Amino acid sequence: MRLLKTEAIVLKNNLIGETDKIATLFTKSYGKLQAVAKGARRSKSRFVNAIRPFVVANYVIFEGQNYYYIDQWELIEAHKNIEKDLAKFSVASYIAETINKILEENQKSERLYLFLKHSLKAVDELQIDPLIFISSYNLKLVSLLGYMPQLDNCVVCGKRENLKYFSNSCGGAVCINCKNKCFDAKPLHEVTLKAIKYFLKGDYDKLQNIKVSGVIKEEVDKIITAYMKEHLEIEFKSKDFIDKLQNM
Repeated sequence: MRLLKTEAIVLKNNLIGETDKIATLFTKSYGKLQAVAKGARRSKSRFVNAIRPFVVANYVIFEGQNYYYIDQWELIEAHKNIEKDLAKFSVASYIAETINKILEENQKSERLYLFLKHSLKAVDELQIDPLIFISSYNLKLVSLLGYMPQLDNCVVCGKRENLKYFSNSCGGAVCINCKNKCFDAKPLHEVTLKAIKYFLKGDYDKLQNIKVSGVIKEEVDKIITAYMKEHLEIEFKSKDFIDKLQNM
């Protein structure tokens, strides 16, 4: 019987059997895996809090015939503020969904793990507009995955002047002279470009007091969401809920 000892973050959980739950864990040492928490549906179970979404903990997991099973756990971070705030919960759910869909089973990435851990901590502790946070997170994520958009120079000719368009297919900002070389180049406001740069390069804590108009905020979100869809070829359902919250 193989025992795994690792820190992990709970991405989601589902019911399995009458008394158990199965969790999708992103482990620091072994990548993404599914692990059963026996009796976790019982209120007095020692595992009742072990697989709550977004929990960070140290786990001892053993490999059974068909599943991994959680044997022991020790809490590191519960992220209580996320549980109490609908906006924070929606952002955290989106973050967990993106990581879950990007990762293959048993795919290990310590850089991505630490990025997820840092992002969830920021959601829990900071007060940031959900749409701004998501835009910053998305930009940081695609960059970490190797798809960082080119923003300081025209992605076609390299010039720094007149960056008035953005192209998903070409991979970033496009100048006036090169707009016809990227079939999907769309107009890009100068303030929007500045916002995208700031969201990409700035730490999360610098986003707490930033003032961005609703029009620019929505334009940035639209551009980055389309960019992610182009390069990751994935759509994320939890993003729809965040959009609905913005319109409430």
